Amino acid sequence: MPIEQPAFLQRIAEEARLFREKAHTPSDLEDDWQAYMRQAEQCVPGLTVRAEQATVCLGELSPGCQTCKDGAWDCLFVTQKCNLSCSFCYSPRSLAQDFAGSAFGDQPEEIAANYARTSIRGISFSGGEPFLEPGRLLSWVSFFRGRFPEAYLWIYTNGTQMEERTLQELGALHVDEIRFNTAASGYDNPAVMEKMRMAAGYFPHLTIEIPAIPEHARKLSGCLERWAGLGVHYLNLHELLYEPGTNSWEMQGPRQPICLEDGHMTALHPESRAMILEVIEQVRREGLPIAVNHCSLPNKIHQIRGRRKSLLPVTKAPYEKLVEGELLESYYLYRWQEDALRVHPDELTAMRTLYPDYRCVRLERTAPLSIGDPGRWVTCEEEAGNA
Repeated sequence: MPIEQPAFLQRIAEEARLFREKAHTPSDLEDDWQAYMRQAEQCVPGLTVRAEQATVCLGELSPGCQTCKDGAWDCLFVTQKCNLSCSFCYSPRSLAQDFAGSAFGDQPEEIAANYARTSIRGISFSGGEPFLEPGRLLSWVSFFRGRFPEAYLWIYTNGTQMEERTLQELGALHVDEIRFNTAASGYDNPAVMEKMRMAAGYFPHLTIEIPAIPEHARKLSGCLERWAGLGVHYLNLHELLYEPGTNSWEMQGPRQPICLEDGHMTALHPESRAMILEVIEQVRREGLPIAVNHCSLPNKIHQIRGRRKSLLPVTKAPYEKLVEGELLESYYLYRWQEDALRVHPDELTAMRTLYPDYRCVRLERTAPLSIGDPGRWVTCEEEAGNA
């Protein structure tokens, strides 16, 4: 009589089936990126291509960006509260306003303990708007600077809520970089520009990090020289994505739907990439002392793979093995529901010899992106030779 497959395997098989039915990233996405890089290198002498050809930049990368691309970075969310509601915001609406924490845990001690098991070298503090919770921001920065004195620390902000006293205290804690999202306040808001000038006196590196919104191209272009005059060192430009479950998903504009390799659905503004190239060319042509980083969708995919790898020491089960860069493979041997074994791929041959009458199923799930994330089941296959 055939052995009935355990109920949890049936659930995994169904999830894997649904995953396979979805269209993955079309091959022309990579072709488009390669064509863009060739165009960029022809148009802008001196460009640098990094991160497995996923990043194009003019000048040096911020050390924080480098840790991100290396998969050695974590973002701490000080709060989800924000005083603005930007149309392009990527913060998930499903997160509670009082949520604080990161992919590595909810409390500083837990997060630090997990960092110690990994290769984290960069820590950022974000939100929401972190300066809405200045006490928590200062407390967390102080804690992590004390625990990881060599780490590179930076803060994200829209720049509207900071006070100089808080900046002084953060500077005294040796925060390395502060990043302003100037698009949130109209690019050249006088109050925010003054805060940027002020911040330049307390932090070694001043950065602007914004999405490349083609409809705002002229406004952004007109601000570059002024930003350089304020002491901005780095300009990070993201391709404009439309993310489900966030404000950005409701934005109007052309979009190219994309399903990533792990099944995540998103969409890309097809004109955003060309806008970034125009900005890079303007910075080069005008000789502005700003390094420009094109943070592309291929770059984000590269970052996500790095994040999966950085979390492995705290997310991978002992019987799992990393394959294809971001999948965890394991085997399940069973004779009936209560008589089963989880088996590491390297031990499969020996275990099948010991248990010749057990059925064998190969499993694969995506490596988790956070503590508690189960990943997504992508494979549930009965092995040849099962009775």
